[in-house]
Amino acid sequence: MTQLVIKERLAELVAESSDGAIPAQDALTSGTALSALGLTSLSRMRLIDAVEDEYGVEIDLDDDGWDLVDDLDRLASFLADR
Repeated sequence: MTQLVIKERLAELVAESSDGAIPAQDALTSGTALSALGLTSLSRMRLIDAVEDEYGVEIDLDDDGWDLVDDLDRLASFLADR
């Protein structure tokens, strides 16, 4: 799975996790932090759960995980390297 395909799917998960407050296209093309687009802490936790379930990874919130989930490019790169 390529990083672009992963990023596109992550953008869909952002839209789902935020109950549509952040459209997938905005998450995909903005190039800004998801929190700047309006991703709340609750939505971020929902996104973490969705990513962990879909990709079979564990995002450690004690380390850099919380910030990792705020950056779609970094998150896609993290998942592509797994």
